[in-house]
Amino acid sequence: MKTKIMIPMALLSLSSPQLLANDDAGFSLEEIVVTAQRRAENLQDIPVAVSAMSSAMIERKDVHNIDGIASNVPGLSFAPFSPGQNVISLRGASSNDDGAGTDNSVAVFVDDIYLGRVSNINPEMFDLERIEVLRGPQGTLYGKNTIGGAINVVSKKPNLQEVEGKLHAGVGNYSASTLAGYVTGPLSDNWAAKAAVSYRKRDGWADNVITGQELKDDDRVAVRGQLLYSDDGFEALLSADYNRLDVADMGRVPVDTGYDDGVNVDPAVWVGPYLEDCPGADPDCVAGPTEGYAKQKAWGVSARLSWSLENGELVSITGYRDSESDWNMDSTGSRALPLIDDILDETQQFSQELRWVADWSDGLNTVAGLWFLNEETDRTECFDLSPGSDCTDGLDGSDLYRQVNETTGYAAFGQLNWSLSESLRLTLGARYSYEEKEIENHSTAGNFVVINETFDNEVSESWSAFTPKASLAYEFGESGQVYFSVASGFKSGGFAAAPTTQADTQPLDQEEALSYELGLKTEIGGVLRLNAALFRTEYEDLQIQSFGPRDAGASFGTFQTFNAGDAEVNGFEVEFTWAPMDNLMVSGFYGYMDSEFTDLTVPNASFPNQSGEDMIRTPENKYSLSVEYILSLQNRGDLSMSVDYSYTDEQREELEPWAVRPEFDTVNARVTWNLPGDSLSLSLWGKNLADEEYITHMYTIASSVVAVYGDPRTYGASLDWRF
Repeated sequence: MKTKIMIPMALLSLSSPQLLANDDAGFSLEEIVVTAQRRAENLQDIPVAVSAMSSAMIERKDVHNIDGIASNVPGLSFAPFSPGQNVISLRGASSNDDGAGTDNSVAVFVDDIYLGRVSNINPEMFDLERIEVLRGPQGTLYGKNTIGGAINVVSKKPNLQEVEGKLHAGVGNYSASTLAGYVTGPLSDNWAAKAAVSYRKRDGWADNVITGQELKDDDRVAVRGQLLYSDDGFEALLSADYNRLDVADMGRVPVDTGYDDGVNVDPAVWVGPYLEDCPGADPDCVAGPTEGYAKQKAWGVSARLSWSLENGELVSITGYRDSESDWNMDSTGSRALPLIDDILDETQQFSQELRWVADWSDGLNTVAGLWFLNEETDRTECFDLSPGSDCTDGLDGSDLYRQVNETTGYAAFGQLNWSLSESLRLTLGARYSYEEKEIENHSTAGNFVVINETFDNEVSESWSAFTPKASLAYEFGESGQVYFSVASGFKSGGFAAAPTTQADTQPLDQEEALSYELGLKTEIGGVLRLNAALFRTEYEDLQIQSFGPRDAGASFGTFQTFNAGDAEVNGFEVEFTWAPMDNLMVSGFYGYMDSEFTDLTVPNASFPNQSGEDMIRTPENKYSLSVEYILSLQNRGDLSMSVDYSYTDEQREELEPWAVRPEFDTVNARVTWNLPGDSLSLSLWGKNLADEEYITHMYTIASSVVAVYGDPRTYGASLDWRF
């Protein structure tokens, strides 16, 4: 199923535009400070594969969720089944089970607070200092579930020195409107505050011809407030945030992939009836039988306290989060089978971390700490053939289950960086993790076939792992380094989201990963920054959820979450930033992954032997190229013009051989007039300018493929005022 892509040599150098600064002399390379290793360091000095996006790059590319991040990072994929089930994959590791007793294989942190639920891992991103994506297992310094990698979202801190702020307003097609801004400044010599808000709204671009509902819309609000106290070696940062989402259905439609290998043919069960309602089979025509919706609310508070010590810093990070996700959507995209899926997910999470960051000498520093998490999730899901079904108003014949899970996790970790000589540096780290889960399962077999047994039971289990890491880096002069690292990762086991029978409530085994990486970080001539990584990751017992006929002759199917045996990914990633002229910047990346399930047999399945097949959500080729040019207008300011091109190869989405998401590419562009004084700017922008019809997620129902499409061409204008 792999497509060999010929990559132009110009794309084999590809990194992040934020690595450049524009001043009176034009673009120039500048130092990027990240906290990927839990201390402030130059991105080029750390022996870790990290992609960083600065506030300027986030603004220029209009990144406001993980989907936008994925377009700019090699090895990272984002597939939204719904706003309540966002699937993130990084270097082949992903989780698509959204049950109360399962977790993510890729960890998301906002200001060092771990976001634990699938329904809560795609917050609105605004007022950001930077985004860091660590690729590969991060089993030493990060809380949990970092078998594939970690995404760090870092907001801007309050300004203790002066009052500053920003106001952003924009309009676009489909009646899109955005309004965002922040203000920050000192309250006294030691206190500062910040308030930020973001509002986005857009009409839908797809129509449900059955219900008359407009789909694929956007409506969300996010608010953040912070207080900062700093005095005599002590700093306290108190934060509170709120996110609200209220949108219509995802607009799922059935598709015929045309698969035919002479033995198996895509059944395309729902396509015929769908075409009767939508003859053109356009993504903007939907024929689901119900008025679907997705509603989310999440809020949190946190306290980051730090004390400056004689040889370092002691940090305490306390966080509490509360989230609720409620969605009701059609699953087949056709009235031939009006299968309604209704989910209510409520979670409360408390986390505490103590971290000691110490510098013992010029050549020796350490990080050590303790970590604790308690998470309680109450999740109800029902399946019904009646569009009027409501899980909260009684069973009315629905297949229904409810899970109440409590997760408690502990960890102790440490890492040492030791300069063996002026050019040779050794890093050693390890983490011990222990996690236990207790779950209540309440299952009711109704008039459908997803749940086959009515039962109630309680199950508990615990998992633990020791995950070491080692790397050796050699610095050649002041221009760069080459490093080799071996790292391991751990994700605890859990309990499947939709147990068909009581026998299916047995605990899953934990996931484990072992990664080998050879990396290069260098700067050439003061105008080119080139970072590359050659890696191999070996996975054990990956947890996979699939929905389809478990027996070869079955007419429909059931959910099944299982440990997928062993798998491996061999890959190559390269990022670059190049400033060939004072007013010209070229940047981008290329990522290659050769993945394989090395030992996978799916029990009681239509396609049981998956050994030798590609892993799910792991495209072989992915690359991006960005060009930005600045034209001086003398005393009238300047024009900044940018074009971004990105390509993603085809990738498997499910275990059926025809469930392969097609390759796609997109082109985005922006023109910004920066008026003199740098306080006011006007922008014209466009996304997916070629109006590419592309699929962002697909899954199977009765082995027939149902797809979620990405946005068509969108465009608009915005105004930014800084003070």
